[in-house]
Amino acid sequence: MEINKYKLNVLLLTIVTCLGFLAKINAQITLIPDSGFEQALIDLGIDSDGMINGQVLTMDIEGVIILDVNYSNIQDLTGIEDFAALEILDVSGNELIALNVSSNIELKELYCNSQQGAFSMYFTELDLSQNINLEVLYCENIAYLENLNLKNGNNQILTVELSCEFEGNPCELSELYCVKVDDESAANNNEPPYNTWFIQANFIYSEDCTLSIPALLEDRFIIYPNPANDHLTIQNQNGLEINSITLYDTLGRNVMEYSESTESIDVSNLTAGIYFLHIATGSGIVTKKVIKE
Repeated sequence: MEINKYKLNVLLLTIVTCLGFLAKINAQITLIPDSGFEQALIDLGIDSDGMINGQVLTMDIEGVIILDVNYSNIQDLTGIEDFAALEILDVSGNELIALNVSSNIELKELYCNSQQGAFSMYFTELDLSQNINLEVLYCENIAYLENLNLKNGNNQILTVELSCEFEGNPCELSELYCVKVDDESAANNNEPPYNTWFIQANFIYSEDCTLSIPALLEDRFIIYPNPANDHLTIQNQNGLEINSITLYDTLGRNVMEYSESTESIDVSNLTAGIYFLHIATGSGIVTKKVIKE
């Protein structure tokens, strides 16, 4: 029995249309809620539908190796997690409230400078512990950063520069108090690779930044001899900025005070007994018990 060619063509067209419809239904999408981010992907020719609709086909982004979306008016980088092959990311000049690249395990270089002459990056935490291939971290003026986790087992090949400059003058990342690393001993002794890192902040290297600030600071100062007869020596392990040094007796009375850093305290005239040495730094106060013989 001969099949009518017209009916056959209609049948084939119906099948093709249905397959195309099913393909669209089954196509995986990635949500891109930030219009600035999606517009940047459109401008780069990555978002294939070319429309601001809060989403992109995952197949459009999963093979992207280099993504430069600097100065694109982005606040929310949701969707970056599906850039599975991403190796180089530049988000400089945006106004990010969070930066999470923990799913981008192929990432080798990350650039996240604030806008020139401003502090436009608002994220307070940067966790790069899952980025085991990371080689470069370069971010300028991320003034709100409080916690930085670089403990990824790959510190030996990592280059870090976190600088701060405002109106041509150097400044500090004043909220950053702890940087988590693979080897805190090597880092605090300024050994490679940490001796090449540049982080413009008054901070502490540690393998565990969940400890309280005083606990982290405690080991950064060595006081000797203790007990002492004539002088106490203060060894500042990390060269932390010291704002003041105060010695109190057991009744809480201020018996000696220095308004600036000093390496030696004359205790020869003090009465024998127990005293408490308070060292005030930009990251907190350290208290050491000392004994005068």
